[in-house]
Amino acid sequence: MERVVRFEFGGQGHWGELDISNGEVFFIRGSIYGEWERGELAGNLDSLKKLPPCDPKIVACLAYNYKDLVGDKDVYDEPLLFLKTPNTVISSDEPILIPKQSVKTWVEVELAVVLKKSIFNASFEEASEAILGVTVGNDVTTQNVFGRDHHLARSKSLPSFCPIGDYLTTGFDTSNLEMITQINGQKTQKSTTQRRILNEIEALVLISKYIPLSPGDLVLTGTPAGAMDSLISPGDSAILSIAGVGTLSNKIEMAV
Repeated sequence: MERVVRFEFGGQGHWGELDISNGEVFFIRGSIYGEWERGELAGNLDSLKKLPPCDPKIVACLAYNYKDLVGDKDVYDEPLLFLKTPNTVISSDEPILIPKQSVKTWVEVELAVVLKKSIFNASFEEASEAILGVTVGNDVTTQNVFGRDHHLARSKSLPSFCPIGDYLTTGFDTSNLEMITQINGQKTQKSTTQRRILNEIEALVLISKYIPLSPGDLVLTGTPAGAMDSLISPGDSAILSIAGVGTLSNKIEMAV
């Protein structure tokens, strides 16, 4: 299991390998999407300008992919599929910006997947082999236009509406991980990935039936119940965590 990060150094974006025990980051030699090895020390993660550990052309997302959200059933409907624009993706160093026209805005803890291979109409094996790593994702959503745009562009694709964790974890078992959202220290979501309808590999199989995915693309795999209790306002702090995967913390500000 390895952890990889993306950071700014010398005015350019670089990939690095993170030593989780002490926070040291080492440059990666080679391609993060192919063969690579650890290079020289870049610095401590806290001293580097963190960048989102992905470079997506597409941010594909699932909705209604958790049993505690849709209710226990004998047969589950296929999760819904929607897109967010790449301009939504930010790191933990950046604030979530709430637009003035928003009626209410909330956060959603999600297991996020970054790809290292192109896939289209992928088999289970092909989808599994296409995963670079996983991290914590936050599908920020705003209700507006009198509630008519719940899962469409004006609700999902505003700048800063997709924070993701500081690093990717590779080769990691995601079958039963605790997921928690906290707003100003108060828990508003608590579940586990065991409650998913589709796991991340099955999610990629589904999405790739309709959308070609490329190296660097980002996939959010759905959120459990409690998102509508996770309302945010300027001045708040949102902390989202997935056990073993990481913690994502963002301040909330009003957009200018």
